[in-house]
Amino acid sequence: MTAKAKGNQGNWFAEVEAPRHPEVDGKSLPCIWDYWVQGGTKYVDPGYAAGNSKAQKVVEALRGDGFAVMRKRGKDEGKAWRSAGYIAVFEVANVEFDEALTFDIVRRVCELR
Repeated sequence: MTAKAKGNQGNWFAEVEAPRHPEVDGKSLPCIWDYWVQGGTKYVDPGYAAGNSKAQKVVEALRGDGFAVMRKRGKDEGKAWRSAGYIAVFEVANVEFDEALTFDIVRRVCELR
């Protein structure tokens, strides 16, 4: 069975269904964008604001569970960002949140559809 994720526009988390991967199956995981990956193993997103409550929840989840759902970045006319689907679940570590959200991408847990 292929793993899948389901999210809602405006919600920065997605529900993961991955029976072969019990470490993430049934969890609501924070979403990250493929656009901010540098060199395949480092994530640097300068768009996070320390006072933003949604951003703080993402950071807490990344530090707590250590997993994230990566989405593909798409572009719409008149919109800067839109999701073009999910890529995979990744394990993350060394989460820092100051001038930007940064962390290491440790491993690819499972592909998503």
